[in-house]
Amino acid sequence: MISPSPTQQPPQESVPERKVRSTPVRKRRGDTPAARFVKAIFRPPIKLLYYLIQTIRKHKLATLGVLLLLVISISATTYATTGSLPYGIGSDPFNFHVNGGDGGGDQVKNWLYALRDGDATKLALVQSQLMMSQPPDPSQLIANYSQTQAHLTWNSINVIKVYSEPDTTEDVFVAVDFSAPGPGGADQGVMFWHFVTLPSAQGRLLSVDNLTPRQFLPTSG
Repeated sequence: MISPSPTQQPPQESVPERKVRSTPVRKRRGDTPAARFVKAIFRPPIKLLYYLIQTIRKHKLATLGVLLLLVISISATTYATTGSLPYGIGSDPFNFHVNGGDGGGDQVKNWLYALRDGDATKLALVQSQLMMSQPPDPSQLIANYSQTQAHLTWNSINVIKVYSEPDTTEDVFVAVDFSAPGPGGADQGVMFWHFVTLPSAQGRLLSVDNLTPRQFLPTSG
């Protein structure tokens, strides 16, 4: 018996191999020398801020205590060096301190503040112990020199000089710079006050005199 011849496979065609070219890898923007330089500068403080925030979240009570101690220390340092608390708390907006003194005492300050604010009751109370034959009338003073009735703006109060006298009294000279509205704008002027005080009696006011106010010369420009 003759077997059939096997089926012959057609010859396979050879497929040419494709050459794969390597594509050069482009650097990202974050890998450039300039970007690395910026990262090297900002990465440490950002990390520090991150860990600080994490610490604050975990230890809120301890953080609050540290902040409180910091505020107290800053306030104490500021008060010791300047005599006032930070952010103007409890500070005197005017310059009553001259040559290390107290500018004639609290009675001088209280009298000037009462005049500025137009407080006739307080003004009369402060000058109730004046040793003058004709004490100044509080109502007249307020009408002429206060911010409320005379429509003046007290810009600054400055103690010019404090003289200690042989009879234990003090002569205190104070200048008040003020401005008043006028048809051509605000007019600038200064008024001078002379106080006689008794430091041994808590700065008691003995007399008050007012020198004639004068207007500042106009400035050029």
